Amino acid sequence: NEDGGTQDNWTDHDENALIEKDGETCVLGKRKTKKAYKTNTPRGLTRNLNMAKMRPGEKLKVDFNMNGQPIGDHRATLANYCGALVKDPLNAPLYEVEQFSQIPQENKDKMWQLVLDIFDNGLDDDQEEEERKKKYMQRRKFIMESLNKKYRNFRARLKSDYYDTEETDEDRLKEESMPNFVDKKDWEWLVKYFGSEEFRKKSQRNIKNRSCLDAGHTAGSKSFAQKAEDMYKRDKVMPGLLDVYEETHLTSDKLLVTQMASDALNEMKRLLQQQKTGEISLTDEEIYAKIKPKGKRNSRDRRTGVSPSITSLFGGFSECEKLRKEADKAMNDAAEAKKEAISANEQNKILTKKLKDVERENKVTRHFLEKFLNTLGYNLSEFNMDEDFEESNEEYDNEEDKDEEVISGNDRRHE
Repeated sequence: NEDGGTQDNWTDHDENALIEKDGETCVLGKRKTKKAYKTNTPRGLTRNLNMAKMRPGEKLKVDFNMNGQPIGDHRATLANYCGALVKDPLNAPLYEVEQFSQIPQENKDKMWQLVLDIFDNGLDDDQEEEERKKKYMQRRKFIMESLNKKYRNFRARLKSDYYDTEETDEDRLKEESMPNFVDKKDWEWLVKYFGSEEFRKKSQRNIKNRSCLDAGHTAGSKSFAQKAEDMYKRDKVMPGLLDVYEETHLTSDKLLVTQMASDALNEMKRLLQQQKTGEISLTDEEIYAKIKPKGKRNSRDRRTGVSPSITSLFGGFSECEKLRKEADKAMNDAAEAKKEAISANEQNKILTKKLKDVERENKVTRHFLEKFLNTLGYNLSEFNMDEDFEESNEEYDNEEDKDEEVISGNDRRHE
């Protein structure tokens, strides 16, 4: 807030009103809260104070991995900034907007430009126009996905912290119960939308999907892309998907978070061993997907919470399949080239043998001719056959040169 105090997502309350209940629901007057805080002041809105110290024109350099995901020192700052953008109704309106895709395109373009004004995304590092264009589309795609996620999370938090904590719409619309950082008109529409039959069906479906969760990851606020980067720096080897899964589901005691996570990892390792011995031809990504819960609609393992996403770490299945097919084609081409080289070598041996046979026949013919001429009283050397042969070769070469000159002249006239 303006006086430098901590801004929070709750209305003003007595210091002793929120008490620790070991995860139990506590009651504040008529208002029910979903969790009890261990401290008197809950976490407030992100204010990005480190960005307030930036000089005019200064940009924060953000590094990206090969899949277009931010890594390095400023990855968290970029994520927090995206979260701050979608909380501004001038960028991402709440009124009569049910999902991020309904936000006007000009608003999305504005948020993308605001990101470019603050962060150096490495778009100018490459000289080739085609490569810059590819990076531009890749960076924009990631930022839009990040804004989409932050927008959904913001609305979900509004519902859990302000809508679900009251019994009736009348209580939810009271000034003391409303979020003080959301416009009244926006909140009134959200209350109406959260209570609609369409939203209730969607909410029940999501609750059912989330009930499949059996284990949360242990990576904390660090992204899986950054976790993979840290593993690479530590081990000097780029980790696979199963390596990242194990690393992000181990506790400080080097134990997996749940038995189901342990069973899933053991099954993955069993299939991976079969892959190495040639019993199965599945890729790591396909092995990972094979262990996912039945009926799951995408490649993220809901059973293990926010597990590493196949598409985020290693690209989509179509991309992986394309790369694998390209690798197989390259191997096949190499095998064909090897066969052709072997065949050419065999042909060379055959031609060499034939040439030696011809040379041997020539020697026999020359020897016979020399003997025949000697019987007639002539000497073979008197006929200068070697000189005539050389002159014949020179005449043949000259004729070839003339033919090439004529062809070259015709080509020039044609041009």
